[in-house]
Amino acid sequence: MNPARWILHLDLDAFFAAVELLRRPALRNEPVIIAVGHPGDRGVVSTATYPARRFGVRSGMPLRRARALCPQAVVLPARHHLYAAYAKKVRHLLHARFARVEALSIDEACAELPGGADPEAVAREVQEEVECRLELSCTVAVAASKLLAKIACDTVKPHGRIVVPQGTEQAFLAPLPVEKLPGVGPRTQERLLGLGIRTIGDLAIQRRERIIAELGKHGASLWEAAHGNDTSPVQAEWEPKSISRETTFARDLADLAVFQKVLGRFSREVAEEFRREQLLARTITVKLRYGNFETFSRQITLPIATADAEEIAAFAIRLLRAAWRRERPLRLIGLSLCGFVRHWPKPGRDAPESRQA
Repeated sequence: MNPARWILHLDLDAFFAAVELLRRPALRNEPVIIAVGHPGDRGVVSTATYPARRFGVRSGMPLRRARALCPQAVVLPARHHLYAAYAKKVRHLLHARFARVEALSIDEACAELPGGADPEAVAREVQEEVECRLELSCTVAVAASKLLAKIACDTVKPHGRIVVPQGTEQAFLAPLPVEKLPGVGPRTQERLLGLGIRTIGDLAIQRRERIIAELGKHGASLWEAAHGNDTSPVQAEWEPKSISRETTFARDLADLAVFQKVLGRFSREVAEEFRREQLLARTITVKLRYGNFETFSRQITLPIATADAEEIAAFAIRLLRAAWRRERPLRLIGLSLCGFVRHWPKPGRDAPESRQA
């Protein structure tokens, strides 16, 4: 770690739900679920308000299960274009304050504080500015590295604020459960538990060679993380890896006209997002899921990147026709675009200049 630097991590609390509540203030303090896919029981929970989470509702949970846990919850369909617009507003606030800002996801970002800044004061000011100007709750952490700031942020959600003093990093990490380390999922956690490792401190005192022998290269990075070692820089620019849409039908369908209509709507939505973000895409993927949950996809890479809704739809429908077994009804259909190119309009010219993202 560079002892001279401070990194701020900002995490928007229950972000999708919070944006929806701005439009529906009467639902504040009520259990609300934001769902993707069909709004019936075949959808999936994208996020939920904290009152809903108290009933056990979690992201990624089938909507049927969430309704069983919290029957009184209000279920709203996800509106990704709206969330992207608010995420951009948050990034603008950060860019106005910091020279280096990295968007880590739609609801998380980090920034490098200028030299001599008071981390406590900056954390408080950022949190208050997001709340006052955008009416959104966020959690803010400041530490000597991106890794530590991220972990610290997770310990004080929601609407918390924390600064990890430099020199106390290992003492801060030691008592935390090992699954707080990024990259420790259920299987890795199970293997670590088999070694008697329950906390980050337990991992830190192990011989590095032992962890590598058990987990390979992944073990080496986890061992370094357990010691708070992270020198990764704040990347000043960020591009999404992909932009996608998908829907789960209320019942399995075998209707080509419906599928074409859905892909047309998705194409218009992603094209509008491209317009806002000044992006073009080269790779188009169509995803199909049958009633038995078998999932297939087909993709095409274009010679020239595009953001044209009609062109995207035409290629998507071509992929659909090639991939779909017409005798089999579909449960889900999705559209994804990647291979982005950023276009920068030149003053006084209509033709964009492109660079690979």
